[in-house]
Amino acid sequence: MHGSIKGQITHLFVKSGINKIGQSKLQAKNSARMALAAEGRSGTSTNIAGKTGIHAITTKENYLEKWEEIARFAKEEYGIRDLEKISMDIIKDFLEEKIEKGVSYSHWSGYAAAVGKFEKALNDYSSKYGRGNSYDLREAFSQLRPVAAAELPRFEGLRNYADPNKLICGIKNQAYQLAAKIQYESGLRIAGATSIRPEQLRGIKSDKFTGKAVGQISYIGKGGKAGIAQMSPDTYGQLIEHIARHGSFAVSQDSYRGALKQAAKLTGQQYNGSHGLRWNFAQERFYELQAAHVSYETALGAVSNELGHNRIEITYHYLGLD
Repeated sequence: MHGSIKGQITHLFVKSGINKIGQSKLQAKNSARMALAAEGRSGTSTNIAGKTGIHAITTKENYLEKWEEIARFAKEEYGIRDLEKISMDIIKDFLEEKIEKGVSYSHWSGYAAAVGKFEKALNDYSSKYGRGNSYDLREAFSQLRPVAAAELPRFEGLRNYADPNKLICGIKNQAYQLAAKIQYESGLRIAGATSIRPEQLRGIKSDKFTGKAVGQISYIGKGGKAGIAQMSPDTYGQLIEHIARHGSFAVSQDSYRGALKQAAKLTGQQYNGSHGLRWNFAQERFYELQAAHVSYETALGAVSNELGHNRIEITYHYLGLD
């Protein structure tokens, strides 16, 4: 491929067939799932991404900007001016440099996603025009993801509280403090964390991923979806004690939010509503699962399920991976 970097990038985007702007992304994902099932492969987000194009203008602008950055790196570091000659080793060096520079983990993951689409575009272009090339660029970020997850800052720019434990300790009312503990430890929405009946109690169980003891309650979440939420045995014991005294656990959502806001001010933190504690839960739970050697995709799916999300893409946002 010849021409300027920008010209080659534009040519690749247009001619490879990866341009799907204006077409249904949902339909494309469903088709990808069917194709993966026929191939006997799992329908993970990574595998689906490998079979779908670029459907949004903002995504196009984001990815093409990163493709140009990769191409400039290849030219400056390796003297390679042809996009078709970019290899997995070059991509690995590029992503390793980002780790060395200390970009946020979410930012690094954005490059990883762009590399996935770059790989697809190059493979589709090669197949379409009989170039005889095959690319496996995603192997680079598969190898580096554990390093990036361990070394890079993870929570930049998100809505989590800087110190959720200090925040909770700053709540004076015991019932509101208990609601905050439940929300932080379980990831429940405010409705679920402020209204719990005796029949929802499920006792002390073992976390199926980590094996640790947890107290569990059942709940009906958004859209009527049934779920199980879990919390520390200590918080669960406090919940049982409250229900034994009062018949149920029920606090005003507005008053609870007010208590959180006051505690945030008292502890010098930005107030992020009750939802901020769900962000803390999502981030800490995801990395707890990865520390327990749960695979990336399984951990992502587990957190999504525990948050009650119908689409895993929403969970990406909580983790800074979108």
